[in-house]
Amino acid sequence: MTGLFVERARTADLEDLLALEERAYSHPWTRRNFEGELASPHAVVLVLRAGGGGLRGYCAFRVVAGEMHLMNLTVDPEVRRRGLGRFLLDLALDLAGRRGAEASFLEVRAGNREAAGLYRTAGFAEVGRRKDYYNRPREDALLLRRPLAGGLSGSAKEP
Repeated sequence: MTGLFVERARTADLEDLLALEERAYSHPWTRRNFEGELASPHAVVLVLRAGGGGLRGYCAFRVVAGEMHLMNLTVDPEVRRRGLGRFLLDLALDLAGRRGAEASFLEVRAGNREAAGLYRTAGFAEVGRRKDYYNRPREDALLLRRPLAGGLSGSAKEP
């Protein structure tokens, strides 16, 4: 897939973000979730676009008190398994390190083997479990952690 670019999400992206969520999840984020992230001074929401402007994925994270929390990472189901999720994750980890994060945390559905595998290959380890964290269907979350040592690659520019 060629002609991809990343930029910070804007309020104008809300409809595209909501449509992507509907395609990707049984219990998608709401408009209110996105509005909260876009308004937060601690949050970064990155969107991955195809050259024609179509949204292919996004990543939302926060950096507070030296910790990054990955809020959500979504890739359009039509273009999964092409390295886009890993690209967004690596970029988010690098940017969080540049913002002073020393560790990254996230929750992932216990049954989401594909996502958990992505996070494990990126250096995350399970540090806990949150019982019945998710709805539709009800499921535990695995709490994963990864240490960060400042910017990972030193090459990413803040979008």
